[in-house]
Amino acid sequence: MADLLLQEGRRRVLDIGCGVGRHTIYLAASGFEVTATDNAPAAVSACRRNLQERRLQAQVLEVEMTEIPFPDGYFDGVVAAQVIHHTDVTTLTRIIDLIHQKLGTGGWFVWVTASSRNRDLSTAREIEPGTWVDENRREGPVPHHYCTEQEIRSLLSAYDVQSLEEKLNEYSQAGTFHWCVIARKPDVGGCSRAEIP
Repeated sequence: MADLLLQEGRRRVLDIGCGVGRHTIYLAASGFEVTATDNAPAAVSACRRNLQERRLQAQVLEVEMTEIPFPDGYFDGVVAAQVIHHTDVTTLTRIIDLIHQKLGTGGWFVWVTASSRNRDLSTAREIEPGTWVDENRREGPVPHHYCTEQEIRSLLSAYDVQSLEEKLNEYSQAGTFHWCVIARKPDVGGCSRAEIP
């Protein structure tokens, strides 16, 4: 997404669930005007500290992932990596719709989310189809929604999906899979959905 935005001369990017700032730092160092949000005070502090240590600038806000306190059409790109699936499917749908609302026409959305192929659900309980809670996870009893390909495409029906790939997390011993998605908000007149082979 960064390369695509640079080619288009667009600079305003939102990093939802920024954590300690891995994506925020990369984007800020690449010359983007970055807004980073997280609901954890410790993460917000760490992100600010990491930016300061590298002499980089970004706006870092303590905000829930269900909130994007900016005007509609404000952002050129949004990154949501391994964060917005930490909820039920109703809230996930609402977040994806909100991202669409806050993106400008032709804006890019990069989404990394848990796949339904994950093998680490043996100690979890399913609270709705595809949404599981595992008391033994380090973040506690937080819901995790695991998407199928069909569900990803349905959730992104208002976008043009440019790339959709399921990948194995190489750093996880549990054999976890996630979806890597690049999608674009189409022109108001509507363009046809991109076909992915």
